[in-house]
Parts: sequence; structure tokens; C-alpha cells
Amino acid sequence: MSNRFRLGIVLRLREMAEETARIELSHAVDAHQRAVAAVEAAQGRAGQELRWLSDLHGGTSDGGQLQTAVFAVATAQRAIVSAQERLGRATDALFEARRLLADATRQREVVERLRDRFLIAERRESEHQDTLAMAEIASTQHAIRVARNRS
Repeated sequence: MSNRFRLGIVLRLREMAEETARIELSHAVDAHQRAVAAVEAAQGRAGQELRWLSDLHGGTSDGGQLQTAVFAVATAQRAIVSAQERLGRATDALFEARRLLADATRQREVVERLRDRFLIAERRESEHQDTLAMAEIASTQHAIRVARNRS
């Protein structure tokens, strides 16, 4: 098995790993965007609940409505905290996915540089062999001319 073939296989594996990392990053971005939307929605609900509670304070309302509004505000605030925690986890996952993609890209680039160096060395060796063959041909032709001139 030639070095070029092995490098080709390794490069293809690195490209596949990079593509997988890119897909994982897109999933992490989607999850992060959903988490941001969930935080915004929870904050919106909490704002509505606070307005409702504020409206109840200003008007004539019974204790049951006030208690329900207070519980609704507390529930909305817990929902914000929960959504923010999910956002934190999604952000961590996003940064990890970005790191993994960067690592996969670096590994692919390393193999590409090795492949390029190998191809350059192979081309130089081929050029060197061609030069040796041409020198041998020239030497043989010269020897033939010298031998013809002597006879």
C-alpha cells in the first residue's frame, strides 16, 4: 500500500470528521437559537403576569385573584430561570461544537500539508529520475559519437 493511498484514506477520514463536526455545530446553533427564543418567551410571559398583577393592585380585586396573580408571577420567574439554565447549557454545547470543528479542521489541514509535501517530494524524485535518465542518454549518445569519430 503506497503512502499516497494511505494519506488519501486518512485525508478522507479527516474530511468526514470535519463534516460531522460541521453538522454537529449546526445542530448546536439551532439548539442555542431555540433556547434564546425560550428565554425571550418566558420573559414575555413574566411581563404579562406582572402587568396583570399590577392591574389587580390598581383596581378592586379580591384576595383570590391577587394570590393567583402572585403565583403566576412566581411561576413565570421560575420559568425564566429554567430557560436561562437551558440557554447556558446550549451555549456551552455551542462553544464545544465550535472547538470540535476547529480541531477537526486543523487535523484535516495537517494531513493536507503532509499529502502536499509527499506529492512535492514525489514530483522532485520523478524529476530527478528524469534528469538522470536524460544524462544517461546524453552520455551514451556522446560515447557513440566519440566511438564513431575514432573509427
